Amino acid sequence: MSAIIDLSTQFIGISPDVNMQEKKSTLANSPTQVYTMNDITTTVLEYVPQGPTEVTIPILSADILTLGTFPIELLEAPGEGNYYIIERVIVEYNYKTAPYALPTSPTLSLTGCFSSFIDKKLITSTADGLCIISGNLTNTITVGSGSGSVKVISTTNPPNLGLYLETTNNDDPTTGEGGLNVKITFRVAAFG
Repeated sequence: MSAIIDLSTQFIGISPDVNMQEKKSTLANSPTQVYTMNDITTTVLEYVPQGPTEVTIPILSADILTLGTFPIELLEAPGEGNYYIIERVIVEYNYKTAPYALPTSPTLSLTGCFSSFIDKKLITSTADGLCIISGNLTNTITVGSGSGSVKVISTTNPPNLGLYLETTNNDDPTTGEGGLNVKITFRVAAFG
């Protein structure tokens, strides 16, 4: 059997500023403080690990045609002292009537909190397509080489960076019609 307790229900507990050294008289004679269920759930939820967040960002044909000039913000910066742990990015291409034509040979790229390239064939083909990027995707630099190299996110604090979709050389596709759905699974972590 379970009961639902209203968030405004009040409880009496021992005030946090009570000196607990002398337990007999402290417990019996201590000042009390009123708590609500909201106080209790807020405190408890602070220590419950949060699962990953999944978002889907639809990108229209008009936005794809200006991708080199105007990169698309997929995730805004997480805030000072925070960083993203990107678990997976899925890019779905929905072909409409014409493949996209790229003036040179740029690829699509994810930039900002990490970097990854997406083959241009995804949007230059005449069929629906899919690109899956998975793993612990962080913006890293390599220190050293070979099997002893170390991945370093930042030498000081984590960068407060969002995630963007753009072309590698800032060229806009010249023609094409179709849309993208970018599905991102991520967590926000606090530094320190």
